[in-house]
Amino acid sequence: MKKAGWNVFLLLVLTLLGGCSLSPEDKVAREQALQQAVLSFASDVVQGGWPQAYALTDGSLGSADQLKNQLMKSWVQDATLTNGDITSLAWVTDSTAKVKLTWSFQAGSVQSFSNETFVWVWKGNGWKYKGRALR
Repeated sequence: MKKAGWNVFLLLVLTLLGGCSLSPEDKVAREQALQQAVLSFASDVVQGGWPQAYALTDGSLGSADQLKNQLMKSWVQDATLTNGDITSLAWVTDSTAKVKLTWSFQAGSVQSFSNETFVWVWKGNGWKYKGRALR
């Protein structure tokens, strides 16, 4: 390809990539939607609503029981889950984000915490839980 052809090609690629990025308003709307989805997910998990929490996933885990087993692996043993709070949100791409949650547990008079980072993806018209983030 000649130099002029490459310039046109690069301009076309940049235009297409630029057209795919979110506007500032869309990004704010997606961030708000992400916060709401994660809060609903955490609330469902804390309340033991595994089918409701599973409905907020991308379906890759196969079932609500598999979601429960995956999440509970790293939790404090013999303690009651009492809360799940968003600690941070970080964009990976316009359609992928990492969300750090702090789970709170109570065992008798001892309160403990566990931090985990999860990947969420924009699928269809909403955010879906994908799984744990690799560190």
